[in-house]
Amino acid sequence: MKVYEVIETQEMFRGEIIENYYVIYEQTENKVFENRNNHLFQQERFLEETVNIFKDNPHSTLKKVKTYPIRHLAFGDIREAIRKDFPDLFKNLKRSPA
Repeated sequence: MKVYEVIETQEMFRGEIIENYYVIYEQTENKVFENRNNHLFQQERFLEETVNIFKDNPHSTLKKVKTYPIRHLAFGDIREAIRKDFPDLFKNLKRSPA
């Protein structure tokens, strides 16, 4: 049996993402149990950190579009990885000349 427990979640890039999309950081504790003689024994336990992109749907729940495992990505590189995969996801925040 596998058990997944969300330990922390946080919206990222709030106000920078186009409408109906969300970028969510999530830390999850994953446990694997084995049943032996009607007793559960924990076999494995590990933490996983991911950044997930969700799309809002007015007729249903959020749909997960993509997941980025943090272990493969430095935290500062997340924005660039998302921008590379989804170039139109970030609002165009060009400043007008003063």
